[in-house]
Amino acid sequence: MPQLREFIKRNMPTGLRNAVVDVRDLFAAPALEDIVLHDYALAPDADARPRLSLVIPSVDPAGAFGGVTTAIDIFLDLCVRTGAQARIITDDFERRLDRSFIDRRAAGIGLDPASVEIARRTTEVPTIQVRSRDIFIAYNWYIALNVRSLIDQQAAHFGGAPRPFLYVIQDYEPLFYRLSSTHMLARLAFDPGRPCWGLFNSSQLHAFFEAQGHQLEHSYVFEPKIPRGLRPALEAGPIAKTKRILVYGRPQIPRNCFPAVEKGLRLWAARYPQFADWDVASAGLTHKPVPIGAGRALRSLGKLPLEDYANTLRTTAVGLSLMASPHPSYPPLEMAHFGALTITNRYANKDLGPLHDNFISIPDIDAATIAHALAQACERFEAEPDIGWQGKSRMPGYLDPAEWPFLSELASDLKVVWDR
Repeated sequence: MPQLREFIKRNMPTGLRNAVVDVRDLFAAPALEDIVLHDYALAPDADARPRLSLVIPSVDPAGAFGGVTTAIDIFLDLCVRTGAQARIITDDFERRLDRSFIDRRAAGIGLDPASVEIARRTTEVPTIQVRSRDIFIAYNWYIALNVRSLIDQQAAHFGGAPRPFLYVIQDYEPLFYRLSSTHMLARLAFDPGRPCWGLFNSSQLHAFFEAQGHQLEHSYVFEPKIPRGLRPALEAGPIAKTKRILVYGRPQIPRNCFPAVEKGLRLWAARYPQFADWDVASAGLTHKPVPIGAGRALRSLGKLPLEDYANTLRTTAVGLSLMASPHPSYPPLEMAHFGALTITNRYANKDLGPLHDNFISIPDIDAATIAHALAQACERFEAEPDIGWQGKSRMPGYLDPAEWPFLSELASDLKVVWDR
């Protein structure tokens, strides 16, 4: 189908092509910022107790991938450490409220789930109760821009300088968009013109952020850790692995480079028929089977329950996880630490190669580069089936069950703000 579409585009008469473009533009979606940016109305709340308010798109468990979980865990931990009241404000219009994921994460750190308030968005301009000692935590770029109006209204109503807001920065979000107004507004979120404390998920991302010329009032940097739910499976120890390539497959997310994954697998299957007995599976988001040649296909496992995902990692010999981003990404770290020889790409200053023996860090995502790396990993596994379990991590904090060190510092700094 893609080849047919390209053939038609190349051979279509100019007038017809222009007419098609005009019709397409007529039905094109509005700019993203026209959908996601909005104002808030402030409803004064005289309660003097400090409160942390995490603003995220949704609390739906189906969308609770790594970044969402990290933001929620940081928020809940800070509430415990500071004694602040906990509130989550959702930015999407959700038909129903499923708070099961929030409740499980809260209970997991000893916080009463009933104490976590969830304020759902129900109107275009939500009315939010705001106290003088409210501090907001933004999850992404458009939420960081949206909460500025609440911070300004808070300062105007209660007096004094605007309170800082926290921004959990887990990727360089302007890169999600082509050069456009959306791209520029995502950059603006990193220079918000208000006191902002950035919480950076990895030193690589923080270094990239600063290299782009951004400077926030305060920066706190933390390194990725193995998710709590995966730790028991890893601590259970090595088991026999199977001839399986596990792909982090999210075709709907451009930065995960799924077209490059497809091309690399097809070339691998064609050039290296000696690996015809290897299973090729995809975990992440559900998609149709992807033919890779010789009657074989990349089969989709979708978003696996955590226990099933852990078992799949334990028995997988080779991993493939691409990411067009300066952030390390969770899946390749998980694959490597679960003993899979893991192919992942470099990006700007990001190179995972030095972080674990199991990484095969490739300089580009050309199909030949991916195919060669896959063949190299398969050959190494067949020669030494327990090679992945022998690999050593050079990320001491990744396996450390203690919480991130920055949380204590941040909790102390928040208390200083509330005591002013």
